[in-house]
Amino acid sequence: MILPLVIALAVLHTQGSRWAESSEARITQSPQLRWLTQDVRRWQKVEGIIDWPKTYVNPFDPEEVTVDVLITTPDGRQLVQPAFWMEDYAWRQMGRQQGGEWFYPQGRAGWRVRFTPTQPGQYTAVVRVKDAAGQADSSPVSFTCADGPGHGFLRVSRIDPRFLAFDDGTPFFAIGQNLAFIGSSSQYFTLSGAIEAFHKLATQGANYLRIWTCCEDWALCIEGRKSAWGRSWAWRPPWIDRPADIPPPSFAASSIFAGVRGDKLIPITEKSLQPDPSHRVAVLPNTRYRLSLAVWSSRPGVTLTVRIFGREVPFSIPEGDTGKWTILTADVISPVDAVWLGPVELALSGTSGMQSAAVYLAGVSLRDPATDRELLWEAEPGRPVLGRYNPVDAFMLDQLLAAAEKEGLYLQLCLLTRDLYMHRLQDPSSPEYAEAIADAKRTFRYAVARWGYSPHVAAWEYWNEMDPNLPTDRFYEELGQYLDEIDPYHHLRTTSTWGPSPKDCRHPHLEMAEVHYYLRPVDRGRIRDEVAAVIDRTAFLREHAPSKPAIIGEFGLADDKWREDPQMPQDTELIHFHNSLWASLLSGLSGTTLFWWWDQLDRMNVYPHYAPVARFAQEIRFGREELRAVVWEDERSGIRVMGLLGQRTSAFWLIRSNGTWLSRVRGEAPPRKEPADVSLPGLAPGKYRVTWWDPWLGQPGETGTITISTAQNQVWTPAFERDIAVVVHVGEE
Repeated sequence: MILPLVIALAVLHTQGSRWAESSEARITQSPQLRWLTQDVRRWQKVEGIIDWPKTYVNPFDPEEVTVDVLITTPDGRQLVQPAFWMEDYAWRQMGRQQGGEWFYPQGRAGWRVRFTPTQPGQYTAVVRVKDAAGQADSSPVSFTCADGPGHGFLRVSRIDPRFLAFDDGTPFFAIGQNLAFIGSSSQYFTLSGAIEAFHKLATQGANYLRIWTCCEDWALCIEGRKSAWGRSWAWRPPWIDRPADIPPPSFAASSIFAGVRGDKLIPITEKSLQPDPSHRVAVLPNTRYRLSLAVWSSRPGVTLTVRIFGREVPFSIPEGDTGKWTILTADVISPVDAVWLGPVELALSGTSGMQSAAVYLAGVSLRDPATDRELLWEAEPGRPVLGRYNPVDAFMLDQLLAAAEKEGLYLQLCLLTRDLYMHRLQDPSSPEYAEAIADAKRTFRYAVARWGYSPHVAAWEYWNEMDPNLPTDRFYEELGQYLDEIDPYHHLRTTSTWGPSPKDCRHPHLEMAEVHYYLRPVDRGRIRDEVAAVIDRTAFLREHAPSKPAIIGEFGLADDKWREDPQMPQDTELIHFHNSLWASLLSGLSGTTLFWWWDQLDRMNVYPHYAPVARFAQEIRFGREELRAVVWEDERSGIRVMGLLGQRTSAFWLIRSNGTWLSRVRGEAPPRKEPADVSLPGLAPGKYRVTWWDPWLGQPGETGTITISTAQNQVWTPAFERDIAVVVHVGEE
């Protein structure tokens, strides 16, 4: 049943109008800090609300307003923790059939601070606000931190810089995959589905995920073009550049349209316009909303009709309001069973005989008066893309990070939307290049403020697959220096390119090197299988990044057009997946290959394959002693050996030449289960204790003692089919 629509119409002029009572505060006022966290523990988040009543056109812009929290630590150091503008949401998991994830604005927007104490003791915090009017500081607010569990933030290992370790020295080897596109019901993984996958991964020993927060308008994107007027893959928005004879809108500072520049205007005609936000708009049932339009009309007597909640709302432009910008408003009530906004249509009526009438739309708004939160923020024509951060997607990333903290996963966040920057990075001496750096700094300031508190942010990845031929050295240098200043936790930084980039591997402000690789039919003449691919890319990384952490950030099977290989589902035993994980584990890289094709991986339930890798990784002394990687092709036995040699403990993985995915695709006979006589290269002469492992079960099996001499490094393995692993300890005891 639908209640009658209650409509209260109003017309507001721009000249001298006040959309709402001004909340502008004088600079003599002081901000106030209220900590939300009561039980403060080391390595865990402390969150606070900052009360500051001034309003701003763009609170995300530090040039307009900067809010920092100056924190004095127990040992007397002072840290500067950036604060951030936050719009909170209620979240309901509706399911795909009911429309997907439901996000509804909750409470009023405001300033927040998130901080992680790194030592027990008393902390003191002061909020500092700077804007055009000056500076204001809060009174000091203290809290006491008790000791707590945790190892701290991920760092470059102090013992072996090719690997990772936590602040307290605990080694970390990354085991995981990509889970890049997280979004609405159009994506395989919604927010709730991704959090379920987090749990599946964690229970099987995975600890690392690469997450895109730069998906433009098809999935999660912090800074990107998400518009109700079109999609990036078929971008034909209905607006035009503002005609020269129409003045720019100049709405009062307190108006909801104060930030509308009016550079782009949508002509309104008798043909219906239908805004279609990329995020389906959630509403509450039987709730009054304020609908507002910012319009300009050349003639009086024009009626603009908005169809919303299944009813028509007519707006008439009065005689005296032609030739000027006008705000039209109406109160509308949602149906008693409403969950979603549903279709919205705008069109003119009453224009018969008025062909020369021109009507333009500069802004459209639907607000909940109870919280003053905007629901149709995607509908502003020509809404600025840079420097405005998606409130729904930022909330989603909050939830993903909270889930990662709960599950013990560490996230590599691919932050910047590449196509907003790439075209501006052609010439390092150009103004456009400097503007790109400034825009990136703003985005990273917001990311550091909102998510940088968490030890479970493993690394900032600047963007996905930049053009390797662009002169990006200046960009990474200046962004790196900026992050050195504003990121109090000094997260690791990395980047990726669509082809090999030795200069990025060597760049001193990129602490992790990264390559992407897909095994395609066109490459099989040079790289015959998945194990060879890992060896090849590892050699490249270690040539150009010999003394820093390095990973294969994307990996998988693809066709020659970079699409998912249609043969991938035929590998029901997931041989290619298993082999790639084990090859990278023993390669000398800092983590396993991070597979792409997360939807297919989920359908094929790859998760149990992580557990054996995670168990065996515990036997390898990553970051506890210097390890030397070896690769050996034993032609006599037809076995490839990959190993990590340490002074006390070494580990090897042995795979038969016909134990690869490609052998299965070619229809070759599967390997027979039998022992093998094989060389273990690199071991010094002496006696060793060995424990053989089944890589598919992740369980130790036979144990024994071997003797290596200068003339003899052959050992007999237990019987195995495709592959086997072994841990070798110095000595007989």
